[in-house]
Amino acid sequence: MTDVAPQEMSADSGSDQVLCSMSVAQLRHAYVTGGLSPVAVTRAHLNRITRADPAYTTFVTVDADGAMASARQSETRIRTGQEVGALEGIPLSVKDLINVEGLRMTAGSRRPASVSAVDAEAVASWRRAGAVILGTNTLHEYAFGGTSVNEHTGTPRNPWDASRICGGSSGGSAAAVAAGFAVGAMGTETGNSIRRPAAFCGIVGFKPTFGRVSRAGVVPLASSLDHVGVLARSVEDAAMLMDTISTFSGHDLGSRPPRLPGVRVDAGRSSGLTLGIPSSMLVGLDPLIERAFNRAVKHLESAGISVRSVDLPIASVWTAVVSSVTMHAEGAVAHEQLVTGDPEEYGNDVLARLLSGLAISKSEYARAQAMRELIRNEVLSAMSGPTGVDAFIAPAVPDVAPFIQPGAFVPGDAPWHVGHSAFHLQRLPSLLGLPAGSGPVGWTPAGLPLPIQVFGRPWEDSKVLWMLGQSMDVIPSAERRTIASV
Repeated sequence: MTDVAPQEMSADSGSDQVLCSMSVAQLRHAYVTGGLSPVAVTRAHLNRITRADPAYTTFVTVDADGAMASARQSETRIRTGQEVGALEGIPLSVKDLINVEGLRMTAGSRRPASVSAVDAEAVASWRRAGAVILGTNTLHEYAFGGTSVNEHTGTPRNPWDASRICGGSSGGSAAAVAAGFAVGAMGTETGNSIRRPAAFCGIVGFKPTFGRVSRAGVVPLASSLDHVGVLARSVEDAAMLMDTISTFSGHDLGSRPPRLPGVRVDAGRSSGLTLGIPSSMLVGLDPLIERAFNRAVKHLESAGISVRSVDLPIASVWTAVVSSVTMHAEGAVAHEQLVTGDPEEYGNDVLARLLSGLAISKSEYARAQAMRELIRNEVLSAMSGPTGVDAFIAPAVPDVAPFIQPGAFVPGDAPWHVGHSAFHLQRLPSLLGLPAGSGPVGWTPAGLPLPIQVFGRPWEDSKVLWMLGQSMDVIPSAERRTIASV
């Protein structure tokens, strides 16, 4: 379901493929030199959404009037020589779990939507940087699931194969970026909800260090796990989108003052760097995923980066269980009043997870947090000292995107379902609040993305993005893809 407001744009569905595939840096340069205008670029994105999104269901609400008004303001600032923001005139979208002033917010649920009175703090930061907010994206109900299959607001479809899922819970955000409906998008991650959709949709998904971005104005799921992050088509774009929202907030108890300068793609050095492979978690992989990962590793080694296996015996056994206990218990607390008083408001899958969370005892939760600290100590120790690795690299998902089907789930999506060892790896960065990103390093013969992920030390977000970019460079220039043809 998509609400499209009246708009100032032509009905021409001509050549939006080029305009809608441009990067943040390319658009900024074109704006400043007069080659393009924010109004024309925003209109192209709105045209593309109107023409193609009904087949992909990536938007819940499209704010065409508001987007065009913002684009005209950006155009005036640029034309009159005023100070312009880092994201001036850049069309972006926001997961429909995050408040956008004046737009209804559904959280992907069947409950009557409320209109947001103010922007979430992260959205307000994007606006101050000059961004054009196109609207809000579809998601898994209350962000509590890994498929984004949603009977209430619609199921987003993968732009590379519309019969497949986008992943969840930020599925609509990832699909919108991959389809060229938005230059970038804002999502949330509690378990793997940014990196997994990005992996399935062939784009970059980045989850920052816990506490770097304010969650004020975001519907909570699990307070010790929730992150706000970004989805983009390159590490450079991801860095620019992240940098504008990295700030301390007094309205978020999890917020931390950034300990390092803003997020950027470091021009860093290759020599002397070491990446670790958590080999015990890399089992049950699709052969195409495994081959693409091995090619990326060889590419990094040829660039002078050392890569070696690292044993994480505690994390490889306990991560998924600890993450699930924490997420289900904290999710049940966040939803306790509604789930106990009006359970029919939830879809069956989300209700099952919340009810399982209500059954977790205080002692079980406490033991999970104690084990969480053991996992944290093990992983951080592996990245410490003269023999420690600088970061970890691994496949982002064990398989390509599954087909859409009723009740579809990915490993770990059903209550207490752990799946194979790769699921521990997917949950590890969010459980520990580590900066992590995923991106494509190849494509299957059928045109589906083959992704990897990199995660590193707290507050080394820029280094993680740089190493992710180095890994993605394994794809020859002639084979790189920007947006799907929709």
